[in-house]
Amino acid sequence: MSERPTRVLYVNSNRMGTGDEELGRILLQSFFKTLEASDEKPERMIFVNSGVRLTTEGSELIATLRKIEEAGVAISSCGTCLDYYGLKEKLKVGTVGNMAGTVESLMSAGTVVSP
Repeated sequence: MSERPTRVLYVNSNRMGTGDEELGRILLQSFFKTLEASDEKPERMIFVNSGVRLTTEGSELIATLRKIEEAGVAISSCGTCLDYYGLKEKLKVGTVGNMAGTVESLMSAGTVVSP
């Protein structure tokens, strides 16, 4: 029996889709709450650019992301991005990642999904 390919969730924004920003935030919150309740989860979630705002102090998704992490999902936030936004000291879930880890995770993944 073959092993299932690794799935990586790549989150590059603090909202889902283009158009109205508030709607995008609502959609992304719904996405993560639905993912939390789902039996299907990625092995890793990588947050870059404004997506790192979701893993830091002030995010409405911290509790949800912690539950996803507790379910065995590795979570990392781009260190350069955290520095850029002045959020490195405010990381609340997951670990600080780097571009080498991001490239390795994306290139070795069987599937990359982005909400």
